[in-house]
Amino acid sequence: MRNYPPTRLFVGPARTVDITGPHIQILDTSTGSVLHSTTTFPEEKKAGVLKSGPIRCAAVDRDVRYLITAGEDKMLKVWDLADGLQLLSERELPKKPTSLAFTADAQTILASDKFGDVFSYPFTYVPLTQDQKKEQQRKRDALSSHENPSGGNLILGHASPLNAFLLTHDEKYIITADRDEHIRVSWFPKGYNIEMYCLGHLKFVSAIHIPASEPTTLISGGGDPMLKVWDWLSGKLKYEVPVLDSVEPFIGVKATKRKRGLPEDDGEGTLPEGTKFRRKKGKNTKKGKGKEREGTAEEGEGEQAEGAEEEPAEQKPETVLVIHAIESVQTESGAYVVFSAVGTTALFIFPLKTGVSTSDIQHFDFKRPVLDFTILEGKSILVSLDGEWKRSEEDGEVSVDNSMVRVVKFAEGGKLTEDEETLKSVVTTLNTSALVTATAEELKKLDVYGDLVAMPKYAADADGEALPIENLLPGSLPIGAPELSSSETAKLATAAKGKVELSKKELGRMKTKQAVLAKAQEQGLGINSPRETEDGEERETKKMKQDGDVEMEGA
Repeated sequence: MRNYPPTRLFVGPARTVDITGPHIQILDTSTGSVLHSTTTFPEEKKAGVLKSGPIRCAAVDRDVRYLITAGEDKMLKVWDLADGLQLLSERELPKKPTSLAFTADAQTILASDKFGDVFSYPFTYVPLTQDQKKEQQRKRDALSSHENPSGGNLILGHASPLNAFLLTHDEKYIITADRDEHIRVSWFPKGYNIEMYCLGHLKFVSAIHIPASEPTTLISGGGDPMLKVWDWLSGKLKYEVPVLDSVEPFIGVKATKRKRGLPEDDGEGTLPEGTKFRRKKGKNTKKGKGKEREGTAEEGEGEQAEGAEEEPAEQKPETVLVIHAIESVQTESGAYVVFSAVGTTALFIFPLKTGVSTSDIQHFDFKRPVLDFTILEGKSILVSLDGEWKRSEEDGEVSVDNSMVRVVKFAEGGKLTEDEETLKSVVTTLNTSALVTATAEELKKLDVYGDLVAMPKYAADADGEALPIENLLPGSLPIGAPELSSSETAKLATAAKGKVELSKKELGRMKTKQAVLAKAQEQGLGINSPRETEDGEERETKKMKQDGDVEMEGA
C-alpha cells in the first residue's frame, strides 16, 4: 500500500493541522501526538468525509482554532479544532472553489471559484427555509454568473477562473488573479468598485503575495518566466525577477498537453475516464451537434466531435512552469521571498530588492516534488513533499529518502539548510504513524500535479481554428482596464496568421460578465466611481498614467 502525501500543513502554537487526501488530522505541536483524525471517525461520519473526495481547498483562522475545507462535492465545511475536530456546519458552494480564506476576525469566509466569482459567507450558517430559497431565486443577484444555493454574498466577478486572491493587511482591498493574466485590485467588501489593474503578465497568474515588511508591494507569478513586483495601489510594475532558468533544472514532473477539443473543467465536474475525442469530417452533421462540447467545429464546417472512436495521437510530456506559492520572511539580513513551483523538487529563495538576477536565487533540493510549504515564526520552513514520487528511469538518479515532511531553515547569505530540530516530534509523526494509506486509484484521483495541465491555455494550436484578432479589441477587455493592456498588446504583436490564445469559451464568459456589470452600472452600482465608506469618509480619487497616455481614474 502507498500513502497520501500531506497537501497542506497549518502550524499553530497549540496544534498542527495535516490535510492529507480526504482526511484531516490534528497534532499536538509540542509533542507531535495525533489528537484527532477523521480516519478514526465512526463509520457513518467517516463515510461523509470520504464522499467529499480529496480536499482541494483549506484555510485556518489566525489562531488555528477553526478550519474551513472544500472537496470534490463543493461542500464548504467549517471545523472546530479545539473541540475534538467537530464539524460545525456545511453548505453547498455554487461552483468548485479554487481558494478559501477567513477575514481577520474569523467571522466571514471568502471563497473564489472556477467561474471567476468571489463570494462571502457568514461564519455561522443558518440553512435557508423553502420560502427563503424561493425569495432568493426571485431576487437573484444580477452580477452573479450562477445561482448560490447557500445565500452567499457576491463580492466580485472575473471573466475567467480565479486562481488566487488575498485581502490587503488593512482588509480595505481584495486583490484577485485569474487565468487570463489579469490582476485586479477592488474595494472590500464592495468589490464592484475597481481600484486598479496590475497588467503585464502574458500567461496565467497562479500565485500572489503581499510581504508584511512592504504592505504596498505585491509579488505575482504564474506561467511567465519571471515573478513581477508591483506597487499594487498604482498598478505600477516596480521590477521583475527572472526565475525560469533557476527553476527549470528541478522540474521533475512534466505535463501532457491537453488535447484541443477537450472541454475545460468549468466547475461542474470532470470528464469520465477513458473518454476520447476525434474530429470527423462529413456534411451530414446534425444541427447543433458541433456545439455540444467546447472546441468542436461550428455548425456547417463539416466537423464533429465523437467519443471513443479513435485513440488520440501520442503526445510527449513537456516542461511547464506553474508557480504554486509565494511567501516572504524578514531576517536579520533583510527581507527574502520564498516560492515553489508545481512539480519541482526544490524550494527557492531570493532577497526582496531590485536588481535580483538568476545568480541571486538560492535553492534547496529535496529530490522529491514540493507540494506546499509553511513559514514558521522561528524562521524555519515546514515543507510538504510527495514521498511516493519516483523519478523516471531515463533521468538516472533515484532518491532513497521518501519523507513526506521536512524542515529547512534560513542560513547566512540567503541560503536554506536542513533543520532537524524544529518541530522534530511533529515531523517524525507525520512521516511515520500519521501516514494514511491510499490505493493507486485514490492517489490518481488526488491529482496533485493537475495544475500543470489545467493552467496553460492550448486554444491556439497550429492545427486548430483561431479567433480573429479583433476579438481582443475594446469590448473584450476587462472593465476599468486601459483600452489595450500590455498582455493583449503582446498577443497582437506576436499573433501569427491571426491566431491568439483566447478560446471561444473564455471570450463568451468575458462578454457575459461585461453585460451583467453594465446592468449593475445602470442600477447605480458604478465601477470606478467615488463612494463613501462605512465610516462616512470618501476614498480619495486617484489618477495615473499607465502605458503611455492612457489615463485611468478610479475610486
